[in-house]
Amino acid sequence: MQRIILLPLKLLSFGLVLGLIFQTSVWASCSRGESYFHFLVAEYLLAQGRLVEARKELEKTVKCDRKALFPRKELMKVYAEGGSYEKAISLAKEILKDAPDDKEVLFILAKLYWAQKRYARAIETLEVLLEKYPDYEEALSVLASIYLQKKDLQGAIDTLERLAAKNPENAAIFLELARLYRRQGDFEKAKRYYEKALSLNPHKETLYLEYGEFLEKIGAFAEAEKVYRQGLQKTSQAFHLYEALLRLYIRQEQFKKALSILEAIEKEIGSNPRLLLRKALIYLDLNQNEEAAKLLEKLLREDPQNYTALFYLGVALEKLGKKEEAIKAYEAIPPQAEVFTLAVRRLAQLLNDPQEVYKLFEKALSQHPDDRNLYLLAGSIFEELDACSLGEPFVRKGFEKFPEDVDLAVALGLLLICEGKEQEAIKLLEPLLEKYPQNPTLLNFIGYTYADLNENLSKAERYIRKALSLKPDDGYIIDSLAWVYYRKGQYQKALEEIKRALKLSPNDPTIHEHYGDILMALGKEKEALSVYRKALSLAKKGRDRKRLKEKIQKLCAKFSCSSF
Repeated sequence: MQRIILLPLKLLSFGLVLGLIFQTSVWASCSRGESYFHFLVAEYLLAQGRLVEARKELEKTVKCDRKALFPRKELMKVYAEGGSYEKAISLAKEILKDAPDDKEVLFILAKLYWAQKRYARAIETLEVLLEKYPDYEEALSVLASIYLQKKDLQGAIDTLERLAAKNPENAAIFLELARLYRRQGDFEKAKRYYEKALSLNPHKETLYLEYGEFLEKIGAFAEAEKVYRQGLQKTSQAFHLYEALLRLYIRQEQFKKALSILEAIEKEIGSNPRLLLRKALIYLDLNQNEEAAKLLEKLLREDPQNYTALFYLGVALEKLGKKEEAIKAYEAIPPQAEVFTLAVRRLAQLLNDPQEVYKLFEKALSQHPDDRNLYLLAGSIFEELDACSLGEPFVRKGFEKFPEDVDLAVALGLLLICEGKEQEAIKLLEPLLEKYPQNPTLLNFIGYTYADLNENLSKAERYIRKALSLKPDDGYIIDSLAWVYYRKGQYQKALEEIKRALKLSPNDPTIHEHYGDILMALGKEKEALSVYRKALSLAKKGRDRKRLKEKIQKLCAKFSCSSF
C-alpha cells in the first residue's frame, strides 16, 4: 500500500526535473505527460541494459517533442551503441543545428565517422571541436588515433602543431605531441614537449610518471630520476612517484637508494607486510642477510601462511650458511603456494644428490601432478646433475600429460641427447615441425642436433636459417649456424658467425667451446687454448668440464703449460 502512495510523489519530483529538460520544447500531437512517461520508461530500460526497448520509448519521446535536447542526445547514444550509425549521425546533425557548441554531440559525431572509416569527416569534426574546446584531452587523443590508423603520423603532428600555435598554454596538446614524437622516434622533440607540458601543468602526477617512464625506456636514467624527484616536490600525491623511483633504483641495482625510498614510503603510508617484504628483498640484494632474516621472521610471526616470506627466509638462511634450516623452510612450503616450484628448485640444488633429488620430485609430483613447470624443472635439474636417465621418466610423463607442449618435448629431447640417444631425440621432435613449422626452438634444436651428429647438414642449415629468420638476434641459433659451417669445413664462415654469437651470448660455455674448436681447425691453437680455459671457467656440468679438461690437457702437453 505504501509503495502505491509514494510512487506518484516520486514521479512528480522527477517530473520537475524533466520540466527543465522539456521546457523549451515544441509539442506534437501527444501530451506533455505522455512524453514524460515514455522518457521515464526509456531511462528505466536503459538502466537495465534493454537497448532495443529503450530505443522505441525514446523515439516516442522525440516524436512528441522534436526540440527536446536531452532525450535526443540519449537516443543518439542508443543508436550509436546499437550500430545504427547513420541514424545516430542524422540525429547528431539535427541536434547541432540547435546547439552548435555541444561538446558531447560533436565528440560522438566524430567517433561515429571514425567507426565508419570516414576519416576526413571525423578529423574535420574533431578540429571544429578542438577549436571550441582546445583542452579536450580525449578529443586530442582520438584525433591522434585516427591519424595513426591512417598511418599518417606526420598528419597528426602537423595538426597538433597548428593547435599548439593557437593555444600555447594548453598542456594537453603538448603532451599529445610528446607522445607522437616519441612514437616517431624523435626523442629530443618528445623530451622538449614533455617538458613544455610539465611547465604548463606542474602539479599533475601522471605527467611526471609518464615522462619518467619514457626517459627510462631510452636509457636516460639520471634524467628519469630527476623528473621523479621533481614530481615529489611539485605534487601532493607522492606514492606512485616513490614507487617509480624504487623501480628505477632496483633496475640499476642501486639498492641503498632503493632502501631509502622504501623508508620514505613507510613514513608516507606506514608499515605494511608488502613493504616489509620488499625491504627484506633489498637487504638480500645488499647481502645484509641477518637484517633480511629478522624482517622475514617478523612477517611470518604476524602471518605464518605468507609462503613468499618463508621462501625468501630460506634464501637468507642459505646465504648465512644455515643449510639445514633453509631446507626446513623450503620443505614447509605447501604445493598450493605460488612459490612451491621455486622452493623445489632450491631444495634440489641444496640436496645436490641425484637419488635424494629423485625422491624430492617423486613427492612433489605426487602432490602436484598437473604442474607442467615441475616436469620442466625436473628435466633441467637432472641435466645439471648429469643424471639424465633419472630425469627422463619424469619429463616423459609430463610430455604424455601435455603432448602439445613444445617446451616439454625439447626438455625430453635434451635428456635423450645427454644419454647419447640423439636419433631418438630427432625421431621424437622432428614430427612436431609439421604442427609447429614456425617454432624457432624446435627448428634450432633439430638443426643443431643434426650438425652435432655431422648428418643431413643441408637440412640442418635450412632449419637453422629458418629459426634465425624468426629470431635474428638469438646468440644460440647463430652458434648453431656456426657449427653447421664448421661441420661443412667452412671454417672462416664459422669463425664470423661464432664471434657474432659470442657478442649476443658472452657467458655460454658451449659457444666458447665451439669457438675454440673453430680456432683449432684454423690452426690457431694458442688462441684456442685460451678460449677453452674461458669455457671451462663457465661450464657447470660435469660432462662438459671433463671434455674441456681433456682438450686443455692435450694442448698443454704440446705447449708445455700448466693444464689448470
